[in-house]
Amino acid sequence: MKTLVTFDLDNTLWDVAPVIMRAEYAMASWFDDRFPGFSRCYSLSVQEAFKKAIVTKNPAISSNLTALRLEVYKRALRQFGLPSEEADAIASAALGHFCEWRQKVDLYPHVVDVLEALSQDYSLAVITNGNADVFHPYVGLGQYFDFAIRADQAGVAKPSVDVFLAAAKTAGVDLSQLIHIGDHPVDDVYGATNAGAKSIWFNRHGAQRWGEDWGNQSNAEVHSLLELPTVIRSLML
Repeated sequence: MKTLVTFDLDNTLWDVAPVIMRAEYAMASWFDDRFPGFSRCYSLSVQEAFKKAIVTKNPAISSNLTALRLEVYKRALRQFGLPSEEADAIASAALGHFCEWRQKVDLYPHVVDVLEALSQDYSLAVITNGNADVFHPYVGLGQYFDFAIRADQAGVAKPSVDVFLAAAKTAGVDLSQLIHIGDHPVDDVYGATNAGAKSIWFNRHGAQRWGEDWGNQSNAEVHSLLELPTVIRSLML
């Protein structure tokens, strides 16, 4: 049975903070071009307050970052004075613009080389809580992955066992044949381990120490993606 290797995306294959910041700058310009003064009225801090209020009212939406952002845009546009139907239509257009910018990532060093090497021996897939699209041309990695499980599309997020079960089922493998790689101690490491899969903690440059309250440690830890081929082989012994 072929091993399935799954990857988290944000902060595993690229640094997500600058991606989101660029996208937010682009959105401020997009809104102000159409509605002068909008970004001043609805700054990121105001939008964050909207998010909290929306999640408080509808906790299930917290795992769907795409739907949550859409609701924030709708609320802001309605408060700005647009009729509901127009606000909803413009919010959808705004979300499309954001999603385009969301895909403009700067890959960590060696990502392409490592994925190219791993794809020769393993089935590769994505399990992400974010809304990056690994098959988008801007990301440019679609040729290495068989499929992606995205929380905003699956309706459930890591560390839920269901996410890892879905990946194993899609690939036609047992969870014991799944090795998940990610940076997040809970979403990635605990999530995979709790599901019965193996986990590799990507602790870039070895910057973090494992927290005592994080639960069981990963099966392996890497500080560079270049370590992955050797570490994955060792986990299969």
